[in-house]
Amino acid sequence: MMSARHSLRPAGVLPVLLPLLVLMGALAPSSAAAQEPRDVIVVGAPGLSWSDVTPEATPAIHSFAGGAAITNLNVRSTYFTSCPSDGWLGLSAGARAAEPRDVTQAQLRANPRALPHCSPLPSLPETGPDLAAVEMDHGYWQDLSKKIAAQGFDAQIGTLGTAVREAGGCIAGSGAGAVLAMADRDGVVPGGEPGIKERCAITLAGAPPVTAPDPGPVRAQEVEAVDAVVADVVAGVDSDTVIVLAGLSDDGGQPGLRALAMAGAGIRPGWLHSDSTTRDEMARVADVTHTVLTTAGMSVPEGLAGRQLVPVADASPVDDRIASLVDDDAQLRAADEVIPPFFRGFGIGLVALLALAGLVGAFGPRRWRPVVSRGAGLVGLVAMAVPASTYLLTLTRWFDTATPMSAFVLRLAVIDPAPVALALTAVWAALQRPSSRSRAEGTTAALTGVGVLSAVTFLLLAGDLLLGGGRMTMLSVLGLLPLDGGRFHGFGNVPFAIFVAAAFLLMTALADSSPARGRRGPAVLVVAVVGLATFVVDARLGADGGGALALIPSVGYLVLAVAGVRLGWVKALGIAVATGVGFLAMAGADWLRPEEQRTHPGRFFQSLLDGDAWGIVWRKLQTNVDLLLGPERAALLVPVLLIALIWVLARPGSAAGARLQPTFAAYPALRVGLIGPVVALTVGFLLNDSGTAIPAAAALVPGPALVVLWVGHRPQRALRASE
Repeated sequence: MMSARHSLRPAGVLPVLLPLLVLMGALAPSSAAAQEPRDVIVVGAPGLSWSDVTPEATPAIHSFAGGAAITNLNVRSTYFTSCPSDGWLGLSAGARAAEPRDVTQAQLRANPRALPHCSPLPSLPETGPDLAAVEMDHGYWQDLSKKIAAQGFDAQIGTLGTAVREAGGCIAGSGAGAVLAMADRDGVVPGGEPGIKERCAITLAGAPPVTAPDPGPVRAQEVEAVDAVVADVVAGVDSDTVIVLAGLSDDGGQPGLRALAMAGAGIRPGWLHSDSTTRDEMARVADVTHTVLTTAGMSVPEGLAGRQLVPVADASPVDDRIASLVDDDAQLRAADEVIPPFFRGFGIGLVALLALAGLVGAFGPRRWRPVVSRGAGLVGLVAMAVPASTYLLTLTRWFDTATPMSAFVLRLAVIDPAPVALALTAVWAALQRPSSRSRAEGTTAALTGVGVLSAVTFLLLAGDLLLGGGRMTMLSVLGLLPLDGGRFHGFGNVPFAIFVAAAFLLMTALADSSPARGRRGPAVLVVAVVGLATFVVDARLGADGGGALALIPSVGYLVLAVAGVRLGWVKALGIAVATGVGFLAMAGADWLRPEEQRTHPGRFFQSLLDGDAWGIVWRKLQTNVDLLLGPERAALLVPVLLIALIWVLARPGSAAGARLQPTFAAYPALRVGLIGPVVALTVGFLLNDSGTAIPAAAALVPGPALVVLWVGHRPQRALRASE
């Protein structure tokens, strides 16, 4: 579908691909059949969470939820923490929007999570029988519209009201904040003719916002006021009216997921599936905008960020469903709290332990050196297993405690030995084979341990997407970070980095001995098969367009390098062309799907057709700059260390490169095996928003792995002589 605001400007291979894509699009299945229009009432309750809902405290909401399809609502706006006005403006725009705040870009970089001072909501009187037009102050509305459009998410407030006006309908409303979502792009609320007693197809009811973040009497009173509004709305409508209850924003504290429920018109109790998040347990504010229009039988404007919410029947008791949504919210909040100390603690702890081992090995008694060396190798294996263990940790209730960080560390200490024990068992089995005698026991043991842990990490992430719907990936400390407004499904930057790093280490471990023995064919086959599997999992299950641009050249290089083919300008150009064609083919295939089922690659393909792609790329680059110049100054080390690593790998004859030559000699495939992920991570760093996290997260896997491999190749005679 092409936006009417832009002309089609095909370039490069687009003219070749478009006829085929259009033909395939004609054969693609159409979207769901149109449903009978229904009246719809949206009860906006900014700050309301499922943890507020109990039979005792909120009898009306609990009763309503018992007959509703429910889910969590992600309320991320332009800023990290959303205000009540942001929720209503997001509903108006059908995209992430926020009332501009009196902060500079430098202040946001210095403290992006600072809690805002939210302005009070404008209120409307109770709706009467006579529907007269209401008009916002034109200058205020136009100025607000321009400032919101400049926030970088193409949000146009008034989209909901304009769609209603163009459909010949009207919007009724009452309460706090509703008028912000009722007005069209000119600031006029579509209304009926004065004196005509008719009911609007869309009604917005603003409940008092919940603004006390901590449990207590104040929050209880605010939630009670919301419950009273819900009771009045439910009592005043017929069974054919659809009621949507939405906690549109945060509550004045740290970000979290909010309540969303939809009932009426035959909707059966269960979950509320969102095509934009591809989940039953999470939706976005923009989905509410889309659903309101489609429910009322009105056309949805092109470019709307949300998708229609689809009820999914589930006979489970409502309290069980609410408890599951509360747990998801609690785990994501706990993960958000744990992330900064986890990364700092992991990095500092690993460096400190290795530095201690180096000092003991250099200055301690010679008889200690074998023990220190083996201890360093074991520490490397334990550290390398940490990323996989953090995903397994989501299967426990580590977050259900007053001290999430302590619970996280303790549970991690219990889970982490399991993959390490598996790796050590594989090492023991490998050393029993007669074929292992052809190379030193240390290198065999190190390579086997690294290969097994890489395979565990690789298969765990792939299996989670394939069999588990990506729940571990979403909820983990090393996951999608949906509270940040990033990904809701597939691979985000951090899981992508860990998955790719594990994949390349696995390819290196499997292919390592073949080139040295002159048997390049098996090594090439292994790299090609694992590389293709990595691309398919990332591109299809991970819904990752940027990953394709990173993986095609890096895997292509590794295949050629393992095959012994020298990479010249012609072959490099061929890889570049294959990368572009492969990305366009993958994104185009996703674009052929019905619009409501498209993922990130398909939406980016549409932006290419509309001519909006450069704006997306620019926003990603700007986000990277903000992260590099933000409060975490350690982020500046990422590009510095990445450049240093590229220099060492590109110039093996340099002073730093010479120090690594013994290790590269012990593992023939290691150098090219490192160049591959460095290419992938560099491309990912440059092309993704928050791309700074990609090299940093990836280092959690190859960093410890290189320690294990370095320990494994140390001369065995020196170790024995020192005993």
